[in-house]
Amino acid sequence: MFCNNLIKTVFLLGECFLFFGTTFGKRAQPHIILIIADDVGWNDVGFRGSNQIPTPNIDALAYNGIVFDRHYTLPCCSPSRTALLTGKYPIRMGLQGLPLMAGAAEGIPLNEVLLSERLQELGYVTRMVGKWHLGYYKTAMTPTRRGFHSHFGYYNAFVGYKNAICNMMIPGFDCYRDTKRSKHEVEGKYLTDVYTREATDIIRNHSKSAAPLFLYISHLAGHAGDAGVLEVRNETENAKKYSFISDPLRQLYAGVIEALDDSVGAVVEALDTQNMLENSIIIFISDNGGMSAAPTREHQNTGSNWPLRGLKLSPFEGGVRGVAVAWSRLFRRNGRTSANYMHISDWFPTLYSAAGGDVATLKGLDGVNQWYNLVDERTDVPRNHLLVNINEKLGDWAIIVDEWKLVKVNINHLVNFTQLYYGETGRNGEEYSMKLVTNSQVSKILSRDRLQSDLREEYAERRASLEMTSSCAERIAASNGTDPLVPSDRCNEAPCLFNIQQDPCEFHNVADQHPSVVDALEELLEGYAAQLVESQEAEFDPAAHPKNWDGYWAPWLD
Repeated sequence: MFCNNLIKTVFLLGECFLFFGTTFGKRAQPHIILIIADDVGWNDVGFRGSNQIPTPNIDALAYNGIVFDRHYTLPCCSPSRTALLTGKYPIRMGLQGLPLMAGAAEGIPLNEVLLSERLQELGYVTRMVGKWHLGYYKTAMTPTRRGFHSHFGYYNAFVGYKNAICNMMIPGFDCYRDTKRSKHEVEGKYLTDVYTREATDIIRNHSKSAAPLFLYISHLAGHAGDAGVLEVRNETENAKKYSFISDPLRQLYAGVIEALDDSVGAVVEALDTQNMLENSIIIFISDNGGMSAAPTREHQNTGSNWPLRGLKLSPFEGGVRGVAVAWSRLFRRNGRTSANYMHISDWFPTLYSAAGGDVATLKGLDGVNQWYNLVDERTDVPRNHLLVNINEKLGDWAIIVDEWKLVKVNINHLVNFTQLYYGETGRNGEEYSMKLVTNSQVSKILSRDRLQSDLREEYAERRASLEMTSSCAERIAASNGTDPLVPSDRCNEAPCLFNIQQDPCEFHNVADQHPSVVDALEELLEGYAAQLVESQEAEFDPAAHPKNWDGYWAPWLD
């Protein structure tokens, strides 16, 4: 047995050596295009089984690439983006709590080295478009001081889709080109389209460069642009197109996601037109689950995580098990699903490795290098456990080891609604248009010269394999078409244990049947808790008030 395993290992290592030697011997370093959507839920994309909102370009990327079935984020935006760009759990920096507030002196500490800085060291031109939300109280905290050669976007959690105003109780403009105010570039225009044009312009202007490109596109979509405000290109046309959706806010959300999907198509087309696609890695992820509901309707976007439990701000699967897809010609086999655990922090060492960096030189990371497994799924699976989060202020935490997830929440807190079952099913008589997918920009480019009939059959098989409804049948039966469904165990008096591979909807608490597993996971969690830095969560600083800065949210402590 040992000899057989040794022979297999040597064979695979030899193949990997030949593959990577060929890849980096004849090709330049790959371009990396990282697209992150905001508050887009598990069930807001067609490839997961929903028929409600067409996402033909994202679906085509999924069917032609790798779909990550167990891609974990943090429960909300700032913590997720912290993990993405530092490769570390946010508890290391005190950023594990609620999203950063406008005018609060908090953010990623300046001694942390970000992915953008590491890629610059490897010769990359690094560009950022869109949402930052990682601290801006000093200019040194902003993107162009933290490894990006350029930034066109905003600093806070959200802005209006057509006015670039961030209104977190206090309205102020939040729109910058590098560090210069730029409301003239966005006012009266639709922000998703503005960012798409910026991204495609970057690709076009970069195409003749010998340097590799790292393009980080951080969309506002599908976050609400203000409290409960969703804006689309044209409300009248949007209402007609999505009249089959009964909820008017969900109709608007559909239009928001449509523009996001168009953006993905335009970016892939630009890469293809500029002859950059064949040596590119394209990643599309959401930063956390959708905000399906809230104590007041003004704070939701109607994103759906159905049939998963929970939503944004929650350590349950609906809040942290996110939509994630990757595509590259560098992958030995596309058109597959990865059932391996992947944490959002893994992208740091994974992309650093893909860029030719030596991951052994990166110290103190929680993220693990998954590059070799993306290239060839026959290599060893690098991760079998992950810390979901510890939010010591809320009293919420969760940890995963193998098939087990241990989770505890505080239902006395304001956000206790986040553990229920919400979200539209998208399976109420609407039809999914496979023709729309095969005719999409992404499908035409990635499946060039393929017969439409063959593609439709192949895509249909892929889509069926990605459905989660069968494994969540009890949740579906119990809901009887009503939301929210209240779970039998609220997981607040004692932690709940779920076998999330057999029970991804977190229906059956099996803690009493497996006390030794509970003990082992609690011990592991205590080890992480001992390393936790207290959550920053600074108060609003009156000096940051936009009235002091010509109506802008701006760095105020320089």
